[in-house]
Amino acid sequence: MALDEGLGRAMAAFGLLLLLAFSMLWIGALIGLSVKSVEVAASAGLIWLFPVTFISNIFVPGDRLPEGLKTIAAWNPLSTVTSACRDLFGNPNPIVTDGFPARHPLLLSLIYCVAITAIFGPLAIRKYNRATAA
Repeated sequence: MALDEGLGRAMAAFGLLLLLAFSMLWIGALIGLSVKSVEVAASAGLIWLFPVTFISNIFVPGDRLPEGLKTIAAWNPLSTVTSACRDLFGNPNPIVTDGFPARHPLLLSLIYCVAITAIFGPLAIRKYNRATAA
């Protein structure tokens, strides 16, 4: 692997992680604007993230998950981003399933990030506009 190729792939992985962070921030903004206090926002902002994180291939390889969770983990946005970053950094996941997420993690990660931003961005902006107009 040439240095340029490795550097380019690493930069793409970091870019994907930044895109995921940007898209997840819209979910956090919507939750923060939907609750009444800072304390509730802090806890509500993490409650939804725990199941999404733990039912993924981030901490446990997908082949070690129970059968029912393998499919959920395979289609989890955090799993696809993790798989895509591992591929880009040159340390790919072992392919557990032969589904679309296993074959195209980068494409699916980009689709997820765009979809999350397209759904939660306008909702958060509308919530902010209503909160500041009153």
